[in-house]
Amino acid sequence: MRAEDSVWQGCFGNWKPLFIREYWLPIGHLAWQGFLRQGQGMVVCEVHAATATVDWSRTAVPYTARFVPQADLSTCWRDLGLAADQQDAVADAIATYDPAQDAVLLLLGDSHPYISCLKGWAVPPPECSRQMGDRTAEFTYTPSPT
Repeated sequence: MRAEDSVWQGCFGNWKPLFIREYWLPIGHLAWQGFLRQGQGMVVCEVHAATATVDWSRTAVPYTARFVPQADLSTCWRDLGLAADQQDAVADAIATYDPAQDAVLLLLGDSHPYISCLKGWAVPPPECSRQMGDRTAEFTYTPSPT
Protein backbone atom coordinates (compact mmCIF):
# COMPACT_ATOMS: atom_id res chain seq x y z
CA MET A 1 0.00 0.00 0.00
CA ARG A 2 1.34 3.41 -0.93
CA ALA A 3 1.05 6.29 1.56
CA GLU A 4 -0.76 9.42 0.45
CA ASP A 5 1.48 12.06 -1.12
CA SER A 6 0.03 14.79 1.09
CA VAL A 7 1.36 13.07 4.20
CA TRP A 8 4.39 11.14 3.02
CA GLN A 9 6.03 13.15 0.20
CA GLY A 10 9.04 10.88 0.35
CA CYS A 11 10.34 12.46 3.54
CA PHE A 12 9.40 9.76 6.07
CA GLY A 13 7.89 12.15 8.59
CA ASN A 14 10.46 14.91 8.14
CA TRP A 15 8.38 18.07 7.77
CA LYS A 16 11.30 20.40 6.96
CA PRO A 17 11.67 19.62 3.22
CA LEU A 18 7.89 19.87 2.92
CA PHE A 19 7.91 23.31 4.54
CA ILE A 20 10.66 24.48 2.18
CA ARG A 21 8.76 23.13 -0.83
CA GLU A 22 5.62 25.11 0.10
CA TYR A 23 7.27 28.32 1.34
CA TRP A 24 10.26 28.69 -1.02
CA LEU A 25 8.96 31.94 -2.51
CA PRO A 26 8.82 33.95 0.74
CA ILE A 27 12.08 32.33 1.92
CA GLY A 28 13.83 33.40 -1.29
CA HIS A 29 12.28 36.87 -1.10
CA LEU A 30 13.46 37.38 2.48
CA ALA A 31 16.93 36.04 1.65
CA TRP A 32 17.33 38.47 -1.24
CA GLN A 33 15.91 41.52 0.55
CA GLY A 34 18.07 40.76 3.59
CA PHE A 35 21.16 40.48 1.41
CA LEU A 36 20.41 43.78 -0.34
CA ARG A 37 19.95 45.60 2.97
CA GLN A 38 22.51 43.86 5.21
CA GLY A 39 24.86 41.70 3.12
CA GLN A 40 25.54 37.98 3.54
CA GLY A 41 23.39 36.23 6.14
CA MET A 42 20.72 33.60 6.70
CA VAL A 43 16.98 33.29 6.91
CA VAL A 44 15.70 32.01 10.25
CA CYS A 45 12.20 30.51 10.20
CA GLU A 46 10.46 29.52 13.40
CA VAL A 47 7.65 27.16 12.44
CA HIS A 48 4.77 26.92 14.89
CA ALA A 49 2.95 23.59 15.40
CA ALA A 50 4.64 21.79 12.47
CA THR A 51 4.02 18.06 12.24
CA ALA A 52 4.63 15.37 9.66
CA THR A 53 0.88 14.83 9.23
CA VAL A 54 0.10 18.30 7.88
CA ASP A 55 -1.33 18.34 4.38
CA TRP A 56 1.25 20.85 3.19
CA SER A 57 -0.51 21.63 -0.09
CA ARG A 58 -3.73 22.65 1.70
CA THR A 59 -2.87 23.83 5.19
CA ALA A 60 -1.20 27.17 5.90
CA VAL A 61 1.34 26.62 8.65
CA PRO A 62 2.02 29.61 10.90
CA TYR A 63 5.65 30.71 11.04
CA THR A 64 7.78 33.76 11.68
CA ALA A 65 10.84 34.55 9.60
CA ARG A 66 13.67 37.01 9.79
CA PHE A 67 16.99 37.66 8.14
CA VAL A 68 20.09 37.49 10.33
CA PRO A 69 23.13 39.25 8.82
CA GLN A 70 26.56 37.68 9.11
CA ALA A 71 27.63 40.35 11.62
CA ASP A 72 24.88 39.26 14.05
CA LEU A 73 25.50 35.50 13.96
CA SER A 74 27.06 35.24 17.43
CA THR A 75 24.04 36.95 18.99
CA CYS A 76 21.73 34.65 17.04
CA TRP A 77 23.64 31.55 18.21
CA ARG A 78 23.40 32.69 21.82
CA ASP A 79 19.70 33.58 21.60
CA LEU A 80 18.78 30.28 19.93
CA GLY A 81 21.18 28.09 21.88
CA LEU A 82 22.62 26.60 18.70
CA ALA A 83 25.26 23.94 19.35
CA ALA A 84 28.88 25.01 18.83
CA ASP A 85 29.52 22.16 16.37
CA GLN A 86 26.84 23.60 14.06
CA GLN A 87 28.08 27.18 14.20
CA ASP A 88 31.26 26.72 12.13
CA ALA A 89 29.47 24.94 9.28
CA VAL A 90 26.80 27.64 9.11
CA ALA A 91 29.36 30.45 9.26
CA ASP A 92 31.28 28.82 6.39
CA ALA A 93 28.10 28.43 4.32
CA ILE A 94 27.16 32.08 4.89
CA ALA A 95 30.65 33.27 3.94
CA THR A 96 30.67 31.34 0.67
CA TYR A 97 27.12 31.12 -0.70
CA ASP A 98 26.04 33.05 -3.79
CA PRO A 99 23.08 35.25 -2.72
CA ALA A 100 21.93 35.61 -6.34
CA GLN A 101 21.49 31.81 -6.58
CA ASP A 102 21.36 30.37 -3.04
CA ALA A 103 20.04 30.96 0.47
CA VAL A 104 21.11 29.73 3.89
CA LEU A 105 18.15 28.65 6.00
CA LEU A 106 17.78 27.76 9.67
CA LEU A 107 14.44 26.09 10.47
CA LEU A 108 13.26 25.85 14.04
CA GLY A 109 10.21 23.90 15.07
CA ASP A 110 9.22 20.81 16.96
CA SER A 111 12.58 19.04 16.60
CA HIS A 112 16.32 19.79 16.35
CA PRO A 113 17.34 22.90 14.36
CA TYR A 114 17.57 22.23 10.63
CA ILE A 115 20.25 24.14 8.76
CA SER A 116 20.47 24.05 4.98
CA CYS A 117 22.18 25.88 2.19
CA LEU A 118 19.51 25.90 -0.50
CA LYS A 119 21.28 25.74 -3.86
CA GLY A 120 20.24 25.40 -7.47
CA TRP A 121 16.80 26.96 -7.19
CA ALA A 122 14.70 26.90 -10.34
CA VAL A 123 13.61 30.40 -9.26
CA PRO A 124 16.58 32.13 -7.58
CA PRO A 125 16.14 34.58 -4.66
CA PRO A 126 16.12 37.79 -6.78
CA GLU A 127 13.29 36.34 -8.88
CA CYS A 128 11.44 35.22 -5.73
CA SER A 129 11.62 38.81 -4.53
CA ARG A 130 10.35 40.16 -7.85
CA GLN A 131 7.46 37.70 -7.87
CA MET A 132 6.52 38.54 -4.28
CA GLY A 133 6.42 42.20 -5.25
CA ASP A 134 4.30 41.51 -8.33
CA ARG A 135 1.92 39.27 -6.39
CA THR A 136 1.57 41.24 -3.14
CA ALA A 137 -2.20 40.80 -3.03
CA GLU A 138 -1.80 37.02 -2.86
CA PHE A 139 0.37 37.30 0.23
CA THR A 140 -1.52 40.03 2.09
CA TYR A 141 -4.50 39.27 4.31
CA THR A 142 -7.33 41.73 3.90
CA PRO A 143 -10.44 41.05 5.99
CA SER A 144 -13.66 41.16 4.02
CA PRO A 145 -16.10 43.93 4.96
CA THR A 146 -19.01 42.76 7.06
